[in-house]
Amino acid sequence: MTEHIWLNAMSLAEFHYKKLLDNAWSPQEARSVLPNSLKTEIVVTANLREWRTILKQRTSPAAHPQMREIMCPLLEVLQEELPAVFDNINN
Repeated sequence: MTEHIWLNAMSLAEFHYKKLLDNAWSPQEARSVLPNSLKTEIVVTANLREWRTILKQRTSPAAHPQMREIMCPLLEVLQEELPAVFDNINN
């Protein structure tokens, strides 16, 4: 039953998103009606100092669990590849 409610909500969000696009809204503007359940891909460009800041914030226990799910493995890779830069960041 609850899966049906969720699927209905996703369908309605998609419908309204497409209607906004049809009414000349940009995809960036129209996406405001889309839910958090939407798959999103992001690209981030940063220097090493900025990555340190990002990783400290996004691997913190206070960070959103889904963000930690992505950023903690990234931090582990960077700690292996560039230990002098990232070793002192704890997650």
